[in-house]
Amino acid sequence: MQVDLAYDSRTAILSTFSTSALDFATNVRRAPVSFSGQVREPVLMRQLMIAMHEVILGDFRWNMRGRLLDPVITVHPDEVFFEAFSNDSSAYVRLSAKNEAFEVDYEPTYGTTNIDFTFALRAALQNLRSSRRTTFSIGAGGFGVQTEGAVKHAAHFEQKVDLPDGWVKGFLQVQSALAMKPFTFHVRPVDLLNVIHYFAENRARRPPHGLRYEFQTDEPIRAILEPWNQAFTFQETEYTGYPRVVRVWGRQRLELLRRVLPYAERVTIGLLGRGLPHFYICHCGNYRFTLVLSGWVRNDWSSTGALDLLAPQTEVDVEMIASVYNALLQHLALTRAEVESYTTLDGDQAEAALFRLCREGRAMYDPNSRRYRSRELFAEPLDFDALLAPDPRIERARQLASAGVVTILGVAPSDTRRNEIKILAQVEVDERQHEVLIAVDQDSRVRFAQCDCDFFTAHMMNRGPCEHILAARFAAETHLHQFEKSVIL
Repeated sequence: MQVDLAYDSRTAILSTFSTSALDFATNVRRAPVSFSGQVREPVLMRQLMIAMHEVILGDFRWNMRGRLLDPVITVHPDEVFFEAFSNDSSAYVRLSAKNEAFEVDYEPTYGTTNIDFTFALRAALQNLRSSRRTTFSIGAGGFGVQTEGAVKHAAHFEQKVDLPDGWVKGFLQVQSALAMKPFTFHVRPVDLLNVIHYFAENRARRPPHGLRYEFQTDEPIRAILEPWNQAFTFQETEYTGYPRVVRVWGRQRLELLRRVLPYAERVTIGLLGRGLPHFYICHCGNYRFTLVLSGWVRNDWSSTGALDLLAPQTEVDVEMIASVYNALLQHLALTRAEVESYTTLDGDQAEAALFRLCREGRAMYDPNSRRYRSRELFAEPLDFDALLAPDPRIERARQLASAGVVTILGVAPSDTRRNEIKILAQVEVDERQHEVLIAVDQDSRVRFAQCDCDFFTAHMMNRGPCEHILAARFAAETHLHQFEKSVIL
């Protein structure tokens, strides 16, 4: 996919003895976006922006040359945030700053645009000091003067960037992961630093290289490091759900947090399931540094993660999606309940429309504020259907459900987790009965599933649910609605 970028100047940092000024050049081929304010904590901003720079340059594959892909920046009434993807498409970073992080100079222009993010920026960021009054600007049009040590900015320049399909798909699918609202818990930064330090000091030559999060009822949460089976207990945590283990990968990529954790008051960890994307949110005063990791470095977000298959499957038409899009465009950030009130859509329809907008790059889910935000990833809408072809498992599952080979044995409240419904079913394919168990939450997302077929035995949920799980889910829709009505009555 080709993206046209045009800048009237280069991003620049100018420093004198008493002041610093940081001006991000914006893409003139997009609608104007502007912001200007005095930074209250220049050193903290410096450290977090350098950490974001490291994520963008990050590439944990062998023999791959680094490159720099410009991030996007969004200005909203309550915060300004950067978003970017790593070179190897395995890590997403979001750095957000609340309005309280600045003394705002004038009324901002809200919206999303690309920013010029040069290789020289990291060195220039080192000049930010707490003793210097620092101005942070977006779209100011460059500086009229140059000083020694400044990042040089040139006249108008343009470039066409050929974004790999994997990069585009990954950026879209990371929003699918966040919109799935993973299970979250808070840990102390020092406890996560201990995990990272152990990985860094003990390099294992042979697999497994995983990280297991262990949850035992009424006990602190633990992290088990493989292959040593070294256990780290997260102090001040207590788990009250059913016992389970979630195994993820990304020990090297976790080191991207080393520069951030010393400045964090706490860290929120979010888990979707075994081998699925997971995230870390570092709460640093008025800043939030979010790192989302794919299942593993070579994991293809769009095909092997199959996050769309775990999402609500409610049918929504173009008009429903447009009504939700317009509500977000008008208000910029809304909870799902607010979307329902502005559009008159019911819960399942609103959730499905929001999920569709997120995976099309036209909106995003903010796990910090728990709201959906208007955010156009690209200047022109994507041809989503051409970029992300529907998974064939969905079509096969619908055929099985309509063929009458699915028998729903029971629909009942989950006996292990509140606000979840358990579905027991049998699916007959080629004269073989497959036993299926599914747990869906109140928003119709698949939270847990099991099947005795070969696909599930080989991959579990690493590549999403098998066609039998999906078929049982489709066949159970009527039963779910009847069950929900009986509970309300």
